[in-house]
Amino acid sequence: MTRLVLVLLLLLVVVLWWKSRKRGGSTQAPPADQSQHDAQAPETMVRCAQCGVHLPASQSLPGLGGVFCSAAHREQFESKP
Repeated sequence: MTRLVLVLLLLLVVVLWWKSRKRGGSTQAPPADQSQHDAQAPETMVRCAQCGVHLPASQSLPGLGGVFCSAAHREQFESKP
């Protein structure tokens, strides 16, 4: 009886292994940070009016002359004559 159970378990393991290879390999989920990255849509890039560096629109600071990468650049730009 014990021998029959061991043979059936071994057969089950082999069948599961064979099916996973036919499907394309790993059944593990992708890392959490990778799946979040794939789910995010591309973000619009903007250019700082003071220094010209490009940054995501969500990280930019609005000002009188456009958008800026930092408060210091916004102040420098707005203090120009």
